[in-house]
Amino acid sequence: MALKSYTSTRIGLMARMREGLHLYRQHARDIPEQVRITISRLRQLEALVLEHTGMTVAKQRVLEIGPGQKLRQMIYFACHNDVTGVDLDVIPTGLRPGPYFTMLRKNGVIRTGKTVTRKLLGLDSQFTAELLRQLEVSRTPRLDIRQMDATKLAFPDRTFGFVFSASVFEHLPEPAKVLDEVVRVLRPGGSVCIALHLYTSDNGIHDPRIFSGNREGIPLWAHLRPAHAHKASPNTYLNKLRLGAWETLLREKMPTVRLERMQYAKDYFLEEAAKIRDGGELADYSDEELVTVDLVAIWKKPEQGAGE
Repeated sequence: MALKSYTSTRIGLMARMREGLHLYRQHARDIPEQVRITISRLRQLEALVLEHTGMTVAKQRVLEIGPGQKLRQMIYFACHNDVTGVDLDVIPTGLRPGPYFTMLRKNGVIRTGKTVTRKLLGLDSQFTAELLRQLEVSRTPRLDIRQMDATKLAFPDRTFGFVFSASVFEHLPEPAKVLDEVVRVLRPGGSVCIALHLYTSDNGIHDPRIFSGNREGIPLWAHLRPAHAHKASPNTYLNKLRLGAWETLLREKMPTVRLERMQYAKDYFLEEAAKIRDGGELADYSDEELVTVDLVAIWKKPEQGAGE
């Protein structure tokens, strides 16, 4: 099975229109604060890499899997590294029409329409300008972006010193194959940082209404509660792997991996989960599954001769 495009899920015209409205609200709201949060989270991940592997992510050859249309992480890392990004979607970086026609042919009307609309509204350019301002960089660094299936990376073994991916692995039909490729293209002594968004978290369904802060009556963890599952729907393909399955897979592929469970507003969600369980729901899910939003995997590939 090939890697699916982020927008491969069919949800209907009206649902797409509602999605567009909520995504606009999400992307347009307080861009400086969005950028501040983005930089803060990336610096937090860099700190975890340094803590667990001893690597400073600077002057490295970096691979990002799934940079997305905004290229926010690529720009951040490219300020101090040589960065290559691979994505199944075509990612236009300018206004030339050619890449958009290619995107239309390869990724379809929905993906192309969302990208063109966002660019025409100036949301991408505003975000990039604010990102450069906060990073104190005068212009966008050179970016090497390639359309590629992450299960079949077209790079030689041991090419990269650092491999990074954020909020992508939950969208992969075959994450094990992608992890095999990550291990293959990473040089001995190089490091990996994978941050993935858990399906069992409250917003793990990837409903744009939840992300935009306008839930419209969607109860907490609606997608995990049969009586409420119809009230929330994904706008993308999700593999639905649970916390235990992810941790088992990551340890299988990267035996010495360090795993960090990122939990936000933990006390609130624990209290709400207990109330829902008192009503007879969510009994099949542990507290850790419900309150963990992101799972971060940090791994250093053993040096040559040390075993892998």
